[in-house]
Amino acid sequence: MAKFLNWSKKSLRTKIIIWSFVPTALILAAVIVINLYAYQRVTESLVIDRDRDLTRLSAELLAIELKTYTDPLADQFMTVFDGLIVFNANGTVLAAEPEQPEGWGPDWYKRIPFRQELHSSKPSISDTVIDGPQGEKFVVVVMPITGSGGESVGGIAGLFRLGPSSDSALYHSIEKLRREESNSIYVVDGDGRVIYHSDPERIGDDFSNQVVVQYVLDGWVGASRTRDLDGQEIVASFAPVPGTSWGLVTEESWAALTSSSQRYGQFLLLLLALGVILLIFIVTIGVRRITRPIVELGRAAQEIAGGNFDQRLAASTGDELEELAEQFNLMAAQLQESYTHLEQKVSHRTEELATLNAIAAVVSRSLDLEEILNNALEETLAIMNLTQGQAFILEKETRTLLLKAHRGLPEEVIRYTARQPLELGAAGQAMQEGQPIVKKVADYPESKLKEMVEKEGMQQVISVPLMAKGKTLGAIDLGSCSLRSVSAEELSLLAAIGHQVGVAIENAQLYEQAQQLAVVKERNRLARDLHDSVTQSLYGVTLYAEAAARQISSGQADMAVGHLREIRGTAQEALREMRLLIFELRPSILQSDGLAAALQARLEAVEGRVGLETKCNIDQDVRLSPEAEEGLYRVAQEALNNTLRHAQAGSVTVHLSQNKQSVILEIVDDGVGFDPATAQEQGRFGLRGMEERAARMGGKLTVHSNPGEGTRVRVEVGR
Repeated sequence: MAKFLNWSKKSLRTKIIIWSFVPTALILAAVIVINLYAYQRVTESLVIDRDRDLTRLSAELLAIELKTYTDPLADQFMTVFDGLIVFNANGTVLAAEPEQPEGWGPDWYKRIPFRQELHSSKPSISDTVIDGPQGEKFVVVVMPITGSGGESVGGIAGLFRLGPSSDSALYHSIEKLRREESNSIYVVDGDGRVIYHSDPERIGDDFSNQVVVQYVLDGWVGASRTRDLDGQEIVASFAPVPGTSWGLVTEESWAALTSSSQRYGQFLLLLLALGVILLIFIVTIGVRRITRPIVELGRAAQEIAGGNFDQRLAASTGDELEELAEQFNLMAAQLQESYTHLEQKVSHRTEELATLNAIAAVVSRSLDLEEILNNALEETLAIMNLTQGQAFILEKETRTLLLKAHRGLPEEVIRYTARQPLELGAAGQAMQEGQPIVKKVADYPESKLKEMVEKEGMQQVISVPLMAKGKTLGAIDLGSCSLRSVSAEELSLLAAIGHQVGVAIENAQLYEQAQQLAVVKERNRLARDLHDSVTQSLYGVTLYAEAAARQISSGQADMAVGHLREIRGTAQEALREMRLLIFELRPSILQSDGLAAALQARLEAVEGRVGLETKCNIDQDVRLSPEAEEGLYRVAQEALNNTLRHAQAGSVTVHLSQNKQSVILEIVDDGVGFDPATAQEQGRFGLRGMEERAARMGGKLTVHSNPGEGTRVRVEVGR
């Protein structure tokens, strides 16, 4: 169902069929439903009116039948009743046929529920009488006998026995009123008790609570849809029996009454199905004729999407579809032409990108400015198929172009253009405009430069500005010995080359500046270190030497010996500091050979040469990231410097080991030791810097030391 409702994935043919079929089918279905509903309502009204009239006529016929039973002179009078009683004016039974039942005394008529006056001159019919020792049910018909003066002298009472086994004339008279076997008919007396019922088992039941019974006992004639005692839907029609207190009710099954309408409904559904099938057939054929050109258009569009631009459509429908096919053919022709041009552009663009990649590869091989310009000039000349050219760098302070590279030019031109004013030649104009230009040598202003290039047979110059981030850094001039046409694509390529080379030049200049700054920084650091360590030591040596000289002159040789010892100690301290500075100035082997080699080199070059006993317990297989190795080396360097300067140690040991989780570095000396807490508070020995460096590596620094017990510095970092 979800797939069916996914409207966006339906084909155009399916959508047209649905849009054409569904509304029409809905309209047909609505017409049929309304027609069937109206038919059922009319049928119901007609059936109710018919049943009401038939029940009323049946009640009148029953009244006529009952009237014949009250004629004593009729031939069948004696055979009609189930029993007869002859009584006088006082109600005394004079004769009975069959014999008078037990329990019938002189007041028998008082127990009979008559709705009319018993002593009137008209026959009276009672309601249901239950009497006798067996509780038998009767209906009594009293025919009065009058005297010559019209007074009542007695009468004859006819008895109709009620019940399933009854075979009386009354039973047959009512049975004749039943129209069909499927119908139900019953007669109730004035109290709502059943006198007769199509189902004999219900004779004698109390139906007074039934709505239709209440209506008929109130004298109403009518019919309505309701439900019987079994809950089945019926049409109940009712009418009072004239001349009695009785009421006649007929019940007819609603399903039986509407069976014809159901057949009519089935016929309408069949008609709807035939109409839908016919509609689908007609719509499908029509839609197929309409959508065939559209389907062909879709297939042709797919072919064009696949790169086959030779597709053409032929539609002779004489309508919008034919116009659409013509527009499609025009579009296909234009696409074919555009694709051909696009292939050429892509080819040119591919060549440009390849050229730019080659230029980028060449100029990025080095950060040397002259090498970059030489490589760029050589590649650009090869691209433009030329042999003569120059590459300049702009000196901003003097607005002068400095020649850094050249090809195919005589020495005279090279010397003349070594420092070229910006306003002279094509390069200045190109740098001012910020884009490549093509200039004839004949258009140069009269100058010595013009004479020299004309002498070399050069007729045209192509100048390319070298730019980066909107700033002009220099230019490349390409010379041609013939006038040639330079296309817009070539100028665009040259502009891209100029930007590419400009970025390389900017990087080289930044690198050169960074190197200069690094040199200045290193010089400043070295000057500070020399001033703080070696210079102070040498100054101390000078003071001690002057003091010793004065003491020797005054004959105080013993005191002079002490000063000489101080000179020796101070000189040794200066020597250690100088060795440290010299070691730091050497190229670092940390990057080339790794942490283990760097630690061994440090011990051999510094601590080993100042008389300290050194030991190395180093795992040569330790491998960490360059950042982690440098961090550990700087911690070891600071710890060894502290040993060298402050510990007064005789030996120092470096341990470097690893396990599955971490790498451990330890520096242990046998010096004088110190209090780590006090040193931390005072910021001595670089402890805070070592802790911060260990923390940046995700490691932990631990310092164990006490005065007179030496020092152990431990760093542990994760692998």
